[in-house]
Amino acid sequence: MESNITIISRLQGLIANCLSDLFDPSERYALLDFPNHYNIGDSAIWLGELAYFDGKRSRPNYVTEIPTYSEERMLGAIGDGRIFLHGGGNFGDIWAGYRQFREGMLDRHKGRPIVQLPQTIHFKDQENVDSTARAIERHGNFTLLVRDKKSLAFAQRWFQCEVRMCPDMAFCIGPVTKPAPQHELLLNLREDQEVGGAQDLTAATMRSGTVKSDWPDEPADFQRQTKHAAILKGLLSGRIGGRAKMTELAYRERAQQRFDRGVALLGSAKQVITDRMHGHIMCLLIGADHCVLDNSYGKTSSFIEAWNTCNTDKAQLAATVDEALAILDARRVGHAAVA
Repeated sequence: MESNITIISRLQGLIANCLSDLFDPSERYALLDFPNHYNIGDSAIWLGELAYFDGKRSRPNYVTEIPTYSEERMLGAIGDGRIFLHGGGNFGDIWAGYRQFREGMLDRHKGRPIVQLPQTIHFKDQENVDSTARAIERHGNFTLLVRDKKSLAFAQRWFQCEVRMCPDMAFCIGPVTKPAPQHELLLNLREDQEVGGAQDLTAATMRSGTVKSDWPDEPADFQRQTKHAAILKGLLSGRIGGRAKMTELAYRERAQQRFDRGVALLGSAKQVITDRMHGHIMCLLIGADHCVLDNSYGKTSSFIEAWNTCNTDKAQLAATVDEALAILDARRVGHAAVA
């Protein structure tokens, strides 16, 4: 068994090895596809990506969301530099828009080094697989990082590019202090199209001290408030600058506040049941006692299998909510007996 600190350190080392020849801090580069939405897991990934670059004393020269991408601004900022694409779980066709943007970048920048930061691959339609495969082949200088063995096998079968296994970038954030718990049990369960089939909540919701919440909604003025906070921090740090710098600061602020909101949620209970991959990853970062359920297509279980992230006495994969409850009950009794 490993401690959560050991797991984090081990995976950070694997990330560093994987990216060692793919990033030169002396070069200009872009980081594209900022996740400007409520999914806290994507913000954890973005913060991990920035933490990796920060560790190299470097910041991206151009960042953008997909809707605000500007070819002219990017080329003005990075010249012939490398492009990094934000990691996550959207390499495929389950979430609309990401595949088209990715293929468009490959087609417009043939031969330029493009690195896809760690992703999980999941396609429903073969024609979309073929479209992505053709874009990768035409481009000729694409490196695809994947988070699990299924994605590795899929990519090696269908895509003509270099493919590497790499842990999720959120681990680059490192250990985070866990808040003082206010509840006994948190059910952090999906309410979107990736929801799995193991969510019979009858036994769990009847328990005293149980709360249920997917990632929380954002405050109504979140975009404005984070922009103002970023400007203030930029002024105080002396990093205030042109549009590119201010955009990077605003994105950093939004991602940090979303991540902090997730830490507050996951740390609000003594024990957690989650079916979100980053519910699991963030529980590891804060050292929370938790059980993990799979999502709809096996993304989370494949990740756990690839990196052995449940090799700790504070995390275990379960098939159902009832099984997770039994595991957590046994763990709580065991801890009480030791105490």
